[in-house]
Amino acid sequence: MTIRVTKTDDDADGGLGAMDDLATEVHPRDERHEVAVRDLLRLLEANRRLRDTLAANAAMCEASLARMLDGTDAGRVLDDVDVSRSRLDLAASMAEFERARHQARGTFISAQFDGGLNMKEIGRRWGISRQLAHRFFNEARRDR
Repeated sequence: MTIRVTKTDDDADGGLGAMDDLATEVHPRDERHEVAVRDLLRLLEANRRLRDTLAANAAMCEASLARMLDGTDAGRVLDDVDVSRSRLDLAASMAEFERARHQARGTFISAQFDGGLNMKEIGRRWGISRQLAHRFFNEARRDR
């Protein structure tokens, strides 16, 4: 199976830098492994979208701060920037990231279990209790 992956190089600020498309041959061990790979790719894309949205939001905040420091009235500053759209974009990006993170975590835990790890080992590796690992496992199995 070939999956299209967007490769990134770290940029100066430690974030994700320039993107280069490449096709990567994936050799899944089983269906759960393949699902975990796909969900991790979705999480990576959600990370990138959230990063871009946060950068746009930071630029808006910096521009607003500069205007406020110049003495512009707060009400007028908000009229000059599309704060409602920025807020909605940020909320949507954060929600998408959380959905992708939750899904990837569950399917990855499921793949770890199928790979032979028990819930105690999985929990230790994730830094969570075995009970919480089992809950994520059950959610992933139920949702598939």
